[in-house]
Amino acid sequence: MPLVTDIRNALSYLLRGEFKEFLFRLRVHFSKIDFRYASVNELGLSADRSHDYRHSGGIHLEHVLDRLHITQSDAIVDFGSGKGGALATFAKYPFSKITGVELLPELVAIAAENFRILGISNVTMVVSDAADFTELDEYTYFYFYSPFPRSVMGSVLANIQTSLRNVPRCAHIIYCNPEFHDLVEAVSPFCKTGEHHHRQLRLPIYVYSNSHDDTCR
Repeated sequence: MPLVTDIRNALSYLLRGEFKEFLFRLRVHFSKIDFRYASVNELGLSADRSHDYRHSGGIHLEHVLDRLHITQSDAIVDFGSGKGGALATFAKYPFSKITGVELLPELVAIAAENFRILGISNVTMVVSDAADFTELDEYTYFYFYSPFPRSVMGSVLANIQTSLRNVPRCAHIIYCNPEFHDLVEAVSPFCKTGEHHHRQLRLPIYVYSNSHDDTCR
């Protein structure tokens, strides 16, 4: 069944003319890279702190990143990075630092093996509850793919707020499936500056920036 699903997904990209992603999806399958969906129940996690894992990397995320003028002065952290699907996409860009924060050590181990197969060596993984990860001062990009419930999202945004007060800088949030869009704009210095669409997931991706803030000028 996984073979049928993987090949069907790969062919869907080919039929849309997305040859690059088609080849990547075939490589993922035949190299035994594990970016497959995993539910909270399957992972043994509490729904009070976590959401299901889904792979959000690939060409649709690249379309967003291509418009953000990323340079070597930028660094990104992915909250709830799971098996590393989005991190593998970030590794194609000139970020000075790429970090994944993941609650479950088993998923971090899977991500590490995925990176080994893909030849990716510029990603750091941290085992931590996202709300407890406060070493944020060097990051200019924060990525979320609907990784946890509202209470955890609020805590993470508060930590980002604190970091931006301590070390004023221009910063951005990339938020796939922005279910707590209201929370981002209500409790943080960010305003929505872009909207994209992840066609495979059939979900919006919002981009936010604090560029309106005086500290970013």
